[in-house]
Parts: sequence; structure tokens; C-alpha cells
Amino acid sequence: MSSAQRFEGKSYDAAVEKACSFYGRDKDDLEVSVIDSGSSGIFGLGGRDCVIEASPKLNKQEELENLIRATVQDIVNFLVHSCEISVEMNGSRAVVGINTEDNHGLLIGREGQTISSLEYLVNRIVSKHWQEKVYVQLDTGGYKTQQEEQIKKTAQELAQKAKSSGKPMSTKPLSSYHRRLVHVALQEDEEVQTHSKGEGPKKRVSIKPKGASRNQTEERK
Repeated sequence: MSSAQRFEGKSYDAAVEKACSFYGRDKDDLEVSVIDSGSSGIFGLGGRDCVIEASPKLNKQEELENLIRATVQDIVNFLVHSCEISVEMNGSRAVVGINTEDNHGLLIGREGQTISSLEYLVNRIVSKHWQEKVYVQLDTGGYKTQQEEQIKKTAQELAQKAKSSGKPMSTKPLSSYHRRLVHVALQEDEEVQTHSKGEGPKKRVSIKPKGASRNQTEERK
């Protein structure tokens, strides 16, 4: 049992009462397993106390965080010797920070290909063990934050080109999360409109100047 403590008492109830006092939880909020049920002995001699292990029950978010943390740890262990993993939940999105002293580049890979592959594996594994929809985003060395800022900057640049040329522009294929960054970055620009197009999990975002004629709808690659 994870992070469980041992408690002893003259009876099972006495041992559980000690566990409840230790954790400040009710009995129903604890996970309890019996190590030794104890014995009253013969004529009161040679008796043994009841021994249990107890730990607080995890709530749903804690269970999900532990699942994500363990999944990332198991995969990353193949690439780095030691690291610290943090999990921050934001609705149905989990932002996972992988802190390692000198192996950020190894985890990121060329143009972020390695961390994108790791992210894909983690999401596939977590989805098989968790019924509700959740998206896990991995970051190390602040790479993803820099990537997001670059995507927003590129969106603004493409929007400016679309307005200047009067022709639609498009991004490179992006994940659903990164496509949303583009849509949000340009949602207040009244001179362009955006929509996703393409097949598969990665699609392009088309950035089209408002009022463009029908013969200008072909995207520039």
C-alpha cells in the first residue's frame, strides 16, 4: 500500500482508531489492510496486538495524478537516470514538468520530436487506464512554453501576411491543443477568420482574410 503506516492495538478497532487519529480521517476515508490479526493468548498470556497498515484513500484527482506521474516516470527512466516529475491539473489537461539536471536536450530531441513522441505514448497509456478524457502535456526545460509562444507569434505573422496579400495562409500541421492556441491568438482580430482543415489528429489552421473572394480560397502552402 503506497505511503502506508503501521498501527497496533489490542483489537482491530483499536488499531484503526489510532490510524484515524494519526491521519485526522474517518475510518471510511482510509485504506486498511491487516498484517496480523493478533491473538488473545491463553488465559491472557502470550497474546499479540493486532497490526494493520493504513493510508488515506486518494480522491479522483490524486489517483489520476499518480497514474500520470508513474506512467511518465516509467517511460522517462529509459532515457535519463534521475528526474523529478510534477503534475499540475488544469481541467482535463495535465501539465507534466520533467526536471532533470542536464538531459533536457535528450528528452526534447530534434525540433521537439522526442518529447512529442513521449507525449503521444503517455497519452495512449493513460487513456487505457482512465475512462474520462484527459490530455497530458509534457514539458522539460521550459521547451513547451517557448514552443507555445512561437506558435502564437507565427499565427500573428501569418495573419499579417494574409491581410497584406488578401490570400489565405495556413500553419504547419498542429495538434488540437496547438491549433486552439492559434484560434485564441487571432480570435480578436476582426480582419481574419480561422478554421482547422485536414485529416488525422494533426491538422492545419487556415487563416483567411475576411471578405476574400471565392477564387482566393486556395491556401498557400
